[in-house]
Amino acid sequence: MSATVEMLDAAALRELVPDWEGLAAEAIEPNPFYEHWMLLPALEAYGARDFRALVVRDSGVLLGLFPLQARRRFHGLPLRALGCWRHRNMLLWGMPLVRAKGVSKCLAALLESGHARLIEFDWVSAGGAFYGALAEAANGCGATWAITDVYTRALLMRERDPRARFNSNMKNNLRRWQSRLAAQGEVTPVRLAPGDDVGAWTEEFMRLEASGWKGARGSAIACREDDRRFTVEVFAEAHRRGRLAITGLNLDGRPLARHCMLIGGEGAFTYKIAYDETYEKCSPGILAEVDNVRQFMEAPAPRWIDSNTSRDNTSYGRVWKDRITVQRVAVGTGGLARIAVAALPLLRLAAQWRRSLAGRVGLQRRRAPATAVDSPRPAARDVRQAA
Repeated sequence: MSATVEMLDAAALRELVPDWEGLAAEAIEPNPFYEHWMLLPALEAYGARDFRALVVRDSGVLLGLFPLQARRRFHGLPLRALGCWRHRNMLLWGMPLVRAKGVSKCLAALLESGHARLIEFDWVSAGGAFYGALAEAANGCGATWAITDVYTRALLMRERDPRARFNSNMKNNLRRWQSRLAAQGEVTPVRLAPGDDVGAWTEEFMRLEASGWKGARGSAIACREDDRRFTVEVFAEAHRRGRLAITGLNLDGRPLARHCMLIGGEGAFTYKIAYDETYEKCSPGILAEVDNVRQFMEAPAPRWIDSNTSRDNTSYGRVWKDRITVQRVAVGTGGLARIAVAALPLLRLAAQWRRSLAGRVGLQRRRAPATAVDSPRPAARDVRQAA
């Protein structure tokens, strides 16, 4: 019997929760943002406009859950497509939940179903098992696929302590910053423990984040009721499940810096960070991250932490020395969708060529000498003398 694919709306997802739990526990790659205790509160907080979920089952077993969003254009082309559903506090991780034991059957059923004629998976791990299985499934069903974007971001790995790779300049800076901070008061490391009041830790973090530039810009969690409600609910449930990690530094008992992480599978993902900008000259964010590395290396789990940052973020790279490559992968399964995916590299090359040509033409115009048309007309006396 072949696997079946069904499209569900947000309301129908709640009926999947028991099976959803089992799927997340056996996923080929983890994604806490798509587990029910994070995705359902996100849909309530941020709305489910254009949301749809493709669910793959085989003999009653839930093989895959793909939270998706309808997109009206595909890289500038007037083609409808499906992309990974995200919200502003999900950051950059769109890995669907796919059961490891049935990944090939699941992806083949998805691509052959007709529900996903043009689909783009956002920021999946380039070296991960899901990407390899997706490429094999696309090739197996004759679909066209392409990598549409790629970048690397910082990764912390237990087997590769980055502190041993700090250069002399970094070590000198750390000593200077630690000395400056110690002159301000007593610095102590902190970590959320199983029996702690997670509500107090959550409020403490939100106040710290809102005290800085995010608060001034209106992008701190505390600035919006939907962000606050989502974070309070998710932090409480993650803590109950043993899936929330918060580390940081205190200065004379007051919060100086915090790093919030969500655990999934063998790893964890950064959710939010904040530090007291009053002490910016002491680089509290860097010092707190170095201590976070220490705490990470001394704890039994997880095995890695994904910084979950955009391509232009360099803050983690100063402390974490390893990298993970993430990429967007588009798959077209028929008709114009296959043509669009296949043509995308050529369209990009043509656009680059046009920009380059326009730049060269503009440069030539700026450098060109004045022409006879541009030159002032000679005076009548000069004309008579020339004759």
